[in-house]
Amino acid sequence: MKRAYAIDALICPRCQGPMRLLSVIQDERVARRILEHLSLPARAPPPGRPWRSRVPPQLALDDPDRYDGIDEPLVN
Repeated sequence: MKRAYAIDALICPRCQGPMRLLSVIQDERVARRILEHLSLPARAPPPGRPWRSRVPPQLALDDPDRYDGIDEPLVN
């Protein structure tokens, strides 16, 4: 979470003091019972839409006959 969202999960959001990890719940059934008891959603949210629905088109040159593939000389 720290890399993706710049949030340190071990810092208290109220007082900015340090927090510590007490336990890790690895059993899905136990996690579901805890979340349901707290009236929190126990299912993951549905996947969202992709950021872009299609690939953007390539940029075209204004006048393809004008460009000869050689950069114009630098003017001092």
